[in-house]
Amino acid sequence: MKATLADIGFCKGVISEVILSTYNSNKEPNSAPMGMVMLDEQHLAVDIYNTSSTCQSIKQNKCAVVNLTCNIEFFYRSAIKEANPSGRLPSDWFKNSRGVNAPKLKLADATVEVSAQEMVPLANGKTHFVFKVESIQAPCKYPQAYSRALPLTVEAIIHATRVKALANDQTKQKKLEQLLGLIESYSEIVSRVAPNSSCSLVIADLTRRIEVWRKKP
Repeated sequence: MKATLADIGFCKGVISEVILSTYNSNKEPNSAPMGMVMLDEQHLAVDIYNTSSTCQSIKQNKCAVVNLTCNIEFFYRSAIKEANPSGRLPSDWFKNSRGVNAPKLKLADATVEVSAQEMVPLANGKTHFVFKVESIQAPCKYPQAYSRALPLTVEAIIHATRVKALANDQTKQKKLEQLLGLIESYSEIVSRVAPNSSCSLVIADLTRRIEVWRKKP
C-alpha cells in the first residue's frame, strides 16, 4: 500500500518542519529547513524568501524534494551553511531522486517528490508555492522514543537564523533579545534532558556562532 502524507505525519493546515532540497543552477545540491503546510492529500504549500537560493532553484526547475528526518545535524547544517567546513553541504549527503529534477537526502526517514503547480509573488518579499505530490518514499521504521531535545533544538536553529539577520540592526534589538532569551531557555532544557547528545553539541556550536555574529560590525 502506498504511503500518504497523513501516514508520514502531515496534518491539514498544520505547519510541519521539513528539509527542502533542490539543485541550483550549477547542478549542486542544496537544502534548507522549511515550514510546509498540507493543503490536502496531494498538495503542500510554503512561502519562501525571493532572495534565497531555494526559491530561485524552484522557480528554475519547478520541483523539489521534501525530506523528513529526525537527524538534527541535517537541520543545523542545512540552516547554518557556515557550520559546514567549506560553507557547502556535503555532496555525499544526497542522491538523485527518481521522478523529479531535485536531489534527496540519502538518510532521510521519508521523502516526498513534488512539482511546483503555483508560484504567487507576495508583498512581503516572498513567493507562495503550491506543490503537487508526485511520489512518497517512506520505508517502515520502528517507533521512536520521544525526547524534548529534538524539537527544542530545531526551534533554536530557526530562531538563530533570525538572530543572524537582526544581530546588528539597532532598530530590532528588543526582538533580538526576545529570540536570544528563547534560545537560552531551550539550551538549558536540552543540556538537562540530553547531555552529551547530538542536540547538545548543536546547541553549543550555535551559541558560539551567535556570539560571533553579535560582535561583527
